[in-house]
Amino acid sequence: MSRFKAWLKRTPLYPILKSARDLFRHQTRIARIDQRDSRLTTRILRRLLRARDNCIDVGAHAGVFLAEFIRLSPEGRHVAIEAIPRLAAALETNFPIVEVHHAAASETPGMVEFNVVVNALALSGINRRADLAANAVVEQVSVRSVRLDDVVPPDRDVRLIKVDVEGGELGVFRGAARILGQCQPWIVFEHGSACAAYGTSTEQVFDELARHGLVVWKLDDWLSGCPPLSRTSFVEAVGSGDYWNFLAGPLEPIRSSHT
Repeated sequence: MSRFKAWLKRTPLYPILKSARDLFRHQTRIARIDQRDSRLTTRILRRLLRARDNCIDVGAHAGVFLAEFIRLSPEGRHVAIEAIPRLAAALETNFPIVEVHHAAASETPGMVEFNVVVNALALSGINRRADLAANAVVEQVSVRSVRLDDVVPPDRDVRLIKVDVEGGELGVFRGAARILGQCQPWIVFEHGSACAAYGTSTEQVFDELARHGLVVWKLDDWLSGCPPLSRTSFVEAVGSGDYWNFLAGPLEPIRSSHT
């Protein structure tokens, strides 16, 4: 086998085969982490959500989280924020009991040019990611930018917020300052290197949540009863490339009716 590898490295095809192998490994690793986090998130939602809880889905996409919100909190009032036109329209059709906003969530209300990655919708965002593939097809659409504080009435208690906005999460949190401080919600959020497209940092995300009395866990750590991450360990977890989904919330006993 070592002789075969030595021979293969000398062939003109080796760079192509190596690139294909590396790409496959990379994609497989991402898929494995996504599957892990999906299982963990399902367990977290089951522990946190009660029948009458109200939830917000920011970057609702196809509505996977919305379906869980409705299943676990059927008496709650749920809000979905989705900027991609056809996905927002589908959410309105598929989830008639949900308050769907065709908009992008941020800290500044108004109109924005939203970058829709046609051949990779999950990578769409207000700002264009720098790491998009060379074959990415990007279309800009004008959509409303809304603050969560303006969308949710002040008298509505929010139990949980899910945020998946490809790097724009700091703006979402800043636009929800009242909700974060008043409701102390649990937040399932994605955060990673895409924040660079917004000129923001992992430290800023941590500090913004801390400003409202919220701490951050890795998903498996919270389920295991481990203490929350420090500012440094949060930065290290994001930088490792092994974690991009996190849970933020208050340091309080878990009140749950689900097993």
